[in-house]
Amino acid sequence: MSLESTDLDQGHEQLIELCNLLAIKARPPPAHKIAKAFKDLFYAKANSRSPLEDHQFQHAITAFKHLQKHSGDRSAGLTAEDLQTALKSLTRRKPQQQPESRVELARLLFEELRLREEKNSSENDPFLYERLDLAPYVRILSQSGNTSKARELVDEYWKRGLKKDSSTLWHHLLRGFARESKEKEIIQTIDLMRTNDVVFDVDAHQALTLAYIRLGDLASTKRWYIQPIDNGASPSARLNVMVLKLCIFQRDFEWGQDIFTKILDQNPDKDAWDVIFQWASAKGKGVDEVERMMNVMIETNTKTGNNIRPDIYTINELIDLANKLNDSYTAERYVALAHKWKIPLNAQTCLLQLDYRINIGDLDGARHVYKDLQSYEVSANKDVSLINKLILALCNAKTQDYDSIMGLVEDLTERKARFDPATVSALCLLHLKRNEHHDVIDLLQTHAFHYDIEERAFVRDTFVDFCLDRNNTTAMAWDAYTISRQIFTETERDTRTKLMNEFFARKRSDMATHVFGHMRQSPFTQRRPTADTYAQCLEGIAKQADTNSMEIVHNMLKLDSEVEPDTRLHNALMMVYSACGQHDRSLDFWDDIVYSREGPTYESIRIALRACQLTPFGERRARDIWRRLQRFEIEVTKEIYETYVAALAGQGLIAESIELLGKMEKETGHKPDAISLGVLYNASPGSVKKAQVEEWIKANYPSTWDELESMGRMRPRGRDEIFIVDSVARDAALASEAALQAKPEDDEDDEAEKWE
Repeated sequence: MSLESTDLDQGHEQLIELCNLLAIKARPPPAHKIAKAFKDLFYAKANSRSPLEDHQFQHAITAFKHLQKHSGDRSAGLTAEDLQTALKSLTRRKPQQQPESRVELARLLFEELRLREEKNSSENDPFLYERLDLAPYVRILSQSGNTSKARELVDEYWKRGLKKDSSTLWHHLLRGFARESKEKEIIQTIDLMRTNDVVFDVDAHQALTLAYIRLGDLASTKRWYIQPIDNGASPSARLNVMVLKLCIFQRDFEWGQDIFTKILDQNPDKDAWDVIFQWASAKGKGVDEVERMMNVMIETNTKTGNNIRPDIYTINELIDLANKLNDSYTAERYVALAHKWKIPLNAQTCLLQLDYRINIGDLDGARHVYKDLQSYEVSANKDVSLINKLILALCNAKTQDYDSIMGLVEDLTERKARFDPATVSALCLLHLKRNEHHDVIDLLQTHAFHYDIEERAFVRDTFVDFCLDRNNTTAMAWDAYTISRQIFTETERDTRTKLMNEFFARKRSDMATHVFGHMRQSPFTQRRPTADTYAQCLEGIAKQADTNSMEIVHNMLKLDSEVEPDTRLHNALMMVYSACGQHDRSLDFWDDIVYSREGPTYESIRIALRACQLTPFGERRARDIWRRLQRFEIEVTKEIYETYVAALAGQGLIAESIELLGKMEKETGHKPDAISLGVLYNASPGSVKKAQVEEWIKANYPSTWDELESMGRMRPRGRDEIFIVDSVARDAALASEAALQAKPEDDEDDEAEKWE
């Protein structure tokens, strides 16, 4: 399975390689190659006008610090123009994207540029700090919750001679504090502006109020809208329109009425008329009434000599309002109104239609609208998010139209458009269920490496859930795992352990051992198995008595210098060697536990006694263990006592075992019950001994024998019949069954090897 055609941004692959090499302390590539990769990445982002992904920030930081450290003149093979391009690229971000690494990278670039400017500029240069790097850095800080730091820089630079017409820097600060909900800081910033002879003018007032409008914060919008503007100016006409729109969507018609009246009194332009129609529609005016208002508008403007008429933008705004109010019927009527007025529809109209048809589940109608959309030119890929939404809806439909889905996918692929993580997840699931593995790989290679860490985890979890779904065959689960592990190499240890245990649960210890081996091969310590992971793996192997897997994992442990075996791991080693019939070897680990600092647990004692039950002359080791318990006055639980009885019974010492059961109440405070007697029966070797025990139980505990019979019996292949008295009996029987079982079914045979 090849991953050679992975779609990565130019230069990114080399930066990933550098980070991996540095992580394992290997020799990095030459500095000039790293510098070229750094430049390639940021110029590619600048040309495509796309933001960096979260993981790309960290890769770029590592590369830049490496170049600074290994470049004597600090040039690092990068010009000031290269650094300014990189800094400007950081101003673009995804919604809600706030990684600290973005701010850290911006700081490194800005400080490097400042050092170079101070070195190369004249001391008397009055515009020393007026450079291309200041505005983007201030913008990045104010976008990232660091507006106070941005204000310190602006104030410092302003006092050092920055041009007084650079007032947009202050607007960035106002917007930043608005996003951070720091009104006291806004007031201080306005005071600082006035101290620096920067007026709080119409533009500053609009920048601040629009910031709250974009946040949907009506209360703060109201508060700042009515704040006085320097020189007694009034809010801009554009701001009035935007505030009224917010009132419409927040359903605050009482406060918005004054603004509505103000707009009407100001000889409204086209944009103002459009929001007037939206106001009327939001207040409950029907389509027919809005149409009458349009006629009144035309008549009024004709008298004043203005040629203002409703156009497709007017219609689109009304459809958009209906969509936001979940009123698809009204939205459809506005489309009909456009036809009635012979207003040509445009791409935006189709997109709005597509949106409300998907929302109401009219997928056939949505596909028809999509076909209509093909006749329009859509700018800046504005349709991509809605087509993603349509693909997702079609994938989640009860009856999937595979050809329609693939038609949409091919259209977006030809345009080299990006698929959302949810879309990729849905498509991967569709292809996995159809065993179309190469289509899954193509999707992931094209899109997965452009997602941030959380988005990649979202897609990866689709594969994990697919593997955990028992409705999917083991072969299908293995295919999904194999693809996932090659694409999502960053998958954490806990998730890999969960997958390992799933294959154990599917009775495929060979596959589970491969999953463990993949963890063991990771060059990164945080992804490699711990002592607890080893223990879980060995416990899983023990349940299936897989000698080959046991030897593989134990050999890995012997060579693993990072793992110090603890009691749980030694318990697992005892358990797996005993399950595979190597009881003497199992008891060697008991000796390791006894002489370890941590010492044995009750579970250690039980496992060791069970090994004594089946090993030749095991009664000697069992009695030695028992003497240790008595010598150190360790409290003997009912379960430990029963296991000791079973250890002696397993060696044919039936009389001594029966005698011990007679002393059980005195030693443990518990009388022998069905489990105690069942353990004795199960441990007794051969039909003669079992008959002897059966006769004794019937004679001394007749009612308990009936209870034992009700628990049910099973006959593991190659062993005597036993009672299913507890999980130990069941696990032992299943392990014996697994050890003697035939090879897996043909359709799943050698799946693990096939993908290696």
